[in-house]
Amino acid sequence: MHHPLTTAGLALYTCIYSSEDKVGSLSPCPDASSSSTWSLAVDTTKPLQSIDGFGAAWTDATTYLFDSLDDELVDGLMLDLFTSSGIQLEFMRTTIGQSDLTPDGRWSFDENGGEPDPELAGWSLTEPGQRMLRYVKRMCAISPDVTLLGSIWSPPGWMKENNTLISKYIQAYVNYIVSYLNEYKSSGVEVTAITLQNEPLHSALVSGEAWTMFMNASYAALLTNATYAAMAANKLGTEIWAYDHNTDKPAYPQHVLDNTEVSTVAWHCYASASGGFEALQDFARANFGVKQYMTECWLHDQSGEGFFDLPQFIMRPVQFGASGALAWTLAGSVDLDVSYPGGCRECTGIVQVDMKARTFEKNHDWYTLGQFSKFVRKGARYVNVEGDHIYEDNTGVESAGFINPDGSVILIVMNKFSNTLEVTVNVDGVDVVQVLAARSLTTLVMGREGKVMKN
Repeated sequence: MHHPLTTAGLALYTCIYSSEDKVGSLSPCPDASSSSTWSLAVDTTKPLQSIDGFGAAWTDATTYLFDSLDDELVDGLMLDLFTSSGIQLEFMRTTIGQSDLTPDGRWSFDENGGEPDPELAGWSLTEPGQRMLRYVKRMCAISPDVTLLGSIWSPPGWMKENNTLISKYIQAYVNYIVSYLNEYKSSGVEVTAITLQNEPLHSALVSGEAWTMFMNASYAALLTNATYAAMAANKLGTEIWAYDHNTDKPAYPQHVLDNTEVSTVAWHCYASASGGFEALQDFARANFGVKQYMTECWLHDQSGEGFFDLPQFIMRPVQFGASGALAWTLAGSVDLDVSYPGGCRECTGIVQVDMKARTFEKNHDWYTLGQFSKFVRKGARYVNVEGDHIYEDNTGVESAGFINPDGSVILIVMNKFSNTLEVTVNVDGVDVVQVLAARSLTTLVMGREGKVMKN
């Protein structure tokens, strides 16, 4: 229900929503009424952190699943993922080597039969690595400005002992990483940033083998400095982001920032039920100018995930200072059969693929992620919104505001009540009224008069 105003200043020009009952799935907001009211106020006078985008993760499972689909289906899906006709994801993560979502079995760029190869004579992308690069190149051809984060789960097994990096192989590991970046660069893909170890404080063993590696903060700082030196020598502009783990151990990234040139931190959502994202605000206060991202939070649509799970783990880190947020993962299998043994079997994607039928389905996470990614553009600034409140029964209203580079104001609102809700939004002294569907996520795009804007 649109209410463009004649008042000088702002006019609501787009209202799109997705709802738990699936009546709305990135759909125009319906005409509706409500006896319940709420008020929100967007403060555009104090723009905060810049936004690089929202997205999901490329994994071996994702590329394996996409390969099961006909080329025409994949072509259309890629356009839906990365262009303005779809949900326009602008921030993506890719696994570097094997992860816990690897159906191919254990692999790296230089397993070498388990025998040491410090000169990396056997280094190669391998078949799953080539498959990953093929899809990343397709993405970059469609969306060349995508922010691409690469994350490493483990070096080759011969570099490790007791699931930690053997010190005599530090330079070999640095060269291993640089070889990956050079391979991507020579293929036309610039990796924006890497994290040297996904979840470095997690050291899970599966059947005597680890798909992860333990790395303490001192080792992370040492490896970061060595890797930066090697990247500079190879004229690589890739950044290194610290940590890539939960918000309850901020001393870890603090040590890395204090002892390296790193100025960006990657966080995961698993510290508590709410994600513990308040830690980002505290970290920013202690480290002026630091950039922060939420780089992993799992989807589990077939095992109890709620409609608001994704909107919460996208919205809340941004409310506390993040410049982007990522879902884990891009694609899952309807049969839950694409994880590494002992890995995240229940993990799903924003797309669920049926390999037998050679079809896919966009689930509710596709649409709720699109409520952010389709409308908040790279370079937007986050702005505070007053009026949010969540009650003890987890009903209420949560919201996030943004100013796009074109001057449009974006407000994304969760209505967690089981009834419609009439919301009055005040922006710079101008009121816009909109009725929100029950149990929904709504995006309001409000434009300044005289501005030419694009969806």
